[in-house]
Amino acid sequence: MTFQIDTSAIHSASMRLEVIGNNISNSNTAGFKGSDFSDILATSMSGAIGARKAGTRQSFTQGNITASSNPLDMAISGSGFFRVLSNGLASYTRNGQFSLDKDGNIVNSTGDQLTGYGVDSKGAILTGAPVNLSIKADPYKPVASAKATLSVTLNAAAKIIPATPTFNAADPSTYTDSTTTTVYDASGGAHDVQTYYVKTSATTWDVWGVDTSAPATTPPTPPKNLGSLSFDITGNLTAASKALASAFTVDVAGAGASTTTTPATTTYSGRVDFDLGSAVQFGTSFAATAVVDGSPPGEMTGYQIAANGTITASYSNGASAVMGQVILASFRNVDGLAPTESNQWLETTASGAASLNSAGSGGLGTLQASATEEANVDLTAEMIKMISAQRVFQSAAAMVKKQDEVMQTVVQIVQ
Repeated sequence: MTFQIDTSAIHSASMRLEVIGNNISNSNTAGFKGSDFSDILATSMSGAIGARKAGTRQSFTQGNITASSNPLDMAISGSGFFRVLSNGLASYTRNGQFSLDKDGNIVNSTGDQLTGYGVDSKGAILTGAPVNLSIKADPYKPVASAKATLSVTLNAAAKIIPATPTFNAADPSTYTDSTTTTVYDASGGAHDVQTYYVKTSATTWDVWGVDTSAPATTPPTPPKNLGSLSFDITGNLTAASKALASAFTVDVAGAGASTTTTPATTTYSGRVDFDLGSAVQFGTSFAATAVVDGSPPGEMTGYQIAANGTITASYSNGASAVMGQVILASFRNVDGLAPTESNQWLETTASGAASLNSAGSGGLGTLQASATEEANVDLTAEMIKMISAQRVFQSAAAMVKKQDEVMQTVVQIVQ
């Protein structure tokens, strides 16, 4: 019976050393969670004596977060797990070291695909069933300009331009000021639209506009009279003029505009609304700023991941597009998760089903991009545990040796 007690102690100490060794060996594994071993003393009433294993419990405390140079590395600050798929099977991990495979899918080192919310054709997050997240390096498609908002300040002290000679874009003496605004056609081609401002009286201005990037024609395409601006004594547009100035339109040539007719003409692909409804006339020099919608094509230059998991790609044309959103999983009982050998966990009936949500919501932690979570293993504490377990092992082994000597003495007495 004494041998049984001593053997159970040796077995217990050996298993404790195994747990400690596993913790120490994974102390540099990102997202690893250390385990604690516990045993109990069996009572004689159960028909067994000595120590037996009570269980191994993982500690899900937060590990330190360190910066990395990979924009797809992510660390969870708080609770939650990344959800990854391997051959259709979902598993969960705290290791946020991800990269792109050849198809642009976001994967971990073992090829498991990171999941999250997808986006629709307009870039809106689809908070439904999780999908495999990816970042495609497709070029940004051009968007034709539909509206240009010009904030124009006209000089109240400028000279009035006489009616004769008539306005001529090639003759600066026939207009007061001009400015260029770049807009885009459906193929992403840039067009410089020139607008001209002619002061016709103390409080009125004529506005002309033309696409100066249109193919050359003979005779040249003349500027279009867009309308007039009328100001009150405060230098602001009159109500009637403000309404008209919000809907000026300029024809814009499209890609491959035809100039083959005789005489040559330009085929225009569309019109851009020029909103001058905020124009003012003050006693200061001319100034103009423009806000234009639409954009040329662009190549992807990088991507960023926000604290809530939103993945946004940046393009060379200054545009950006949402690619998806990383989601996190939570469980009613994390101690019920089944660990795997890949530093991941599987849900079980004991853990309950995974609850999925975006980072920072539903009690979940937030994400820190270009960072990883270190293992939560305290090497100093593990070394102390190892020394203690080693002493127990040595003591139990010594007891076995002494018990063996006692048995040999008994055998010798019998002989």
